[in-house]
Amino acid sequence: MVKSKIQKKFVGDKTDTIFALSYGRAGVSVFRISGPLAFLILDTLTKGWKYMANEMKFANIYNPQTGVLVDSCMAVFFRGPSSYTGEDTVEIFTHGSVAVIGAVYDALGAFDGARLAEPGEFTKRAFLNGKLDLTQVESVADLIDAETESQRRLALNNANGAESKLYNSWRAELVKILAWCEASIDFSDDEMPVDVVEKNNKKLQDLLKRIEAHIATSECAVRIKRGLNIAIMGKPNVGKSSLFNKIIGENRAIVSSIAGTTRDVIDTSIDIDGFKVNILDTAGIRDKTLDKIERKGIKMARDVAKRADIRIYVVDSVRSIDNNEMTKDTIVLLNKIDKKGIPEKLPKEVLPVSIKNGDGWKKFWSTLTQKIREKMDVPADVTLSQMRYKKALSNVVKYLKLAVMEEQIDLKAENIRLATEEIGSITGQIYFSELLDEIFSSFCLGK
Repeated sequence: MVKSKIQKKFVGDKTDTIFALSYGRAGVSVFRISGPLAFLILDTLTKGWKYMANEMKFANIYNPQTGVLVDSCMAVFFRGPSSYTGEDTVEIFTHGSVAVIGAVYDALGAFDGARLAEPGEFTKRAFLNGKLDLTQVESVADLIDAETESQRRLALNNANGAESKLYNSWRAELVKILAWCEASIDFSDDEMPVDVVEKNNKKLQDLLKRIEAHIATSECAVRIKRGLNIAIMGKPNVGKSSLFNKIIGENRAIVSSIAGTTRDVIDTSIDIDGFKVNILDTAGIRDKTLDKIERKGIKMARDVAKRADIRIYVVDSVRSIDNNEMTKDTIVLLNKIDKKGIPEKLPKEVLPVSIKNGDGWKKFWSTLTQKIREKMDVPADVTLSQMRYKKALSNVVKYLKLAVMEEQIDLKAENIRLATEEIGSITGQIYFSELLDEIFSSFCLGK
């Protein structure tokens, strides 16, 4: 192992220096190094190439044991706390081949006191060093996983601190009210304002309304993150699988004139107008079949359609329309107008199309995208983005309702304190090690 006088200075330091590949195989790969030995490692790899903080420079890096040239690359040094982790941090931008990545790992592994980072450890250090709170940490994970524009916007807004600012402001309100309650316990009624309890109850009720309205936004966030579910349903041979293939732009579902061809639910995710949309092709629904597997497929189709955010109900004649299937979240398509034409008295909510030749497709697509935008419209500046937050805020609502109804000031204060702790658990002002382990374990190496 490579040792030096500088390194000996850090013997006994509880903070390891960690390293990992932050970006994988590509034209350029990025290695991140964070901890007390970060600059020493850069200095050794580049054989004393002079680096200034925040200045990216070209350099050759060498294996510290063999002296062999590893790569010609770019590198930058960030002095803590002005870095992502809050520690001294180095980022090395190497060529992205497998051979170069392996050689860089060999070079970094030669240093005593430096080790490969665990998944999420860079971001965990950023949290522990006060660079991020838990809402920002989880938003970073969402930003890494973002597949669509709407997911990117939601995650980036929260990564920049929108959620934490909101929750911290609510916590600050509760702390002020709690202080008045505690004062009411410690001082006599003559020493306190006469209307302090009434005023605090009004403040609690106002905060309750805001929190409940915020909790309601979680449904939208769930749809943005997991995708909007659109189920294609109808009787056999009406064109469901053809519609599925046309929407996704490839032949995924088997198209056949044989009834019962689609037995299972076929699904895929696509991007429509910047939103993640899950398209589900279901089995043809008919009342009579002797095939046990087909009957299971029909039951599954009904269940999927019932849970879907939007349903596309495909028919090939007006007489076969089931009014029970027509809801505000259902688009009814009359298919095969290229063969049968458009009936004179067609209900206005039914869209005539020919999936085969594209007649009426523009109107259908406009209707579909409008429904998607309505379902995915974010109703507030800050959207509740994690189920963990929803659970905590639901507990806040429970405790605040108890506080409003409670007449005994000490019990009122206790409920407010519990509500304050629940909000604090969201941002990490009050947290448990198990909670941290759960959050950071979902990260990839190098982040």
